[in-house]
Amino acid sequence: MSVNKIEEDKYQATSSFDDDLELDARPAQDTSTITSIGSGWDDAEKLSVSTSQYPTEFRQSDRAQLIKFLDPSGPFATYKMHFLSQKTEGKRSYVCLGAVCPLCNILGHKAEDKRSFTIVNFSADTGFTRQILTATPRLYRTLAQANSEKFGPLNKHFWSLSRTGKMQTTVYNLIPVKERDLVEEYDLNVDEVNDFLSAVEPYVRSDIREHSVAELTEIANDLL
Repeated sequence: MSVNKIEEDKYQATSSFDDDLELDARPAQDTSTITSIGSGWDDAEKLSVSTSQYPTEFRQSDRAQLIKFLDPSGPFATYKMHFLSQKTEGKRSYVCLGAVCPLCNILGHKAEDKRSFTIVNFSADTGFTRQILTATPRLYRTLAQANSEKFGPLNKHFWSLSRTGKMQTTVYNLIPVKERDLVEEYDLNVDEVNDFLSAVEPYVRSDIREHSVAELTEIANDLL
């Protein structure tokens, strides 16, 4: 791959968030009328912040994974997410409803910014797989930078993405990969790659589950 060290360093970022946190499966539901989930680069900037039944979450690791972004206009969903410790064990995630959110108003809990992208993971153990990459703020800034610079837009090329470290020491490495490098460096058949990509649709906002005010009120009261 003809990417020098300067270009490699350009797309490195350090994260202060724990990306090892397990997220709940998020059943699809109609969110066409809600306002707490946006989409695109513009909505992502405004934040201060699969083929199976449930969308597949992309899991980052220290092993470089070859991916391609599919969304034509930036993240398909931008929103805030609450991660709440349960009374039994573990944490669960809930989309924040903004000004009317019971988790904010009853529990006084602060939600985290999330931006979700549709990707195809060509390094998945199950073969070529459509997945959701949900970026923490620092990873998002790395993706936004890559999108706006000479290798952009983000969905133009393939990318090698890896992560090292944990918590405050997490470092993301995002390296552009051109189609001509797929055969030599990744031993992939370009025709098979393009055939798969032509048959895959990006995710949409309704693939991110949003609970109702009543549901979150009950959850908040249970956690008091």
